[in-house]
Amino acid sequence: MDFAELNSSGKVNLMDSGAKDRAAMRRANAAGWPLRVYAIAAEPLRDPLDRSTVDERVAAVWPLTREAWAVAGKEIPSYQRSSAPGSVQRREP
Repeated sequence: MDFAELNSSGKVNLMDSGAKDRAAMRRANAAGWPLRVYAIAAEPLRDPLDRSTVDERVAAVWPLTREAWAVAGKEIPSYQRSSAPGSVQRREP
């Protein structure tokens, strides 16, 4: 495995020699991923492939939220929701 090669611009390439092959394999694998394209603001309000409930999604995010606050070294805010910073943006269905 070569860790330092010169590329065509004469700059040092720190990727190993198999990196391009692995990247090509990732691109080939990604070419088979299911994609959906929507015009801006025309996307569905709910992902038709997601069969989870709101409660299940909130339950899945809560451990990550606690961990993020802990990693930041901060206490989870205890203010009322009505006092939370931010705003609600609604879009027409």
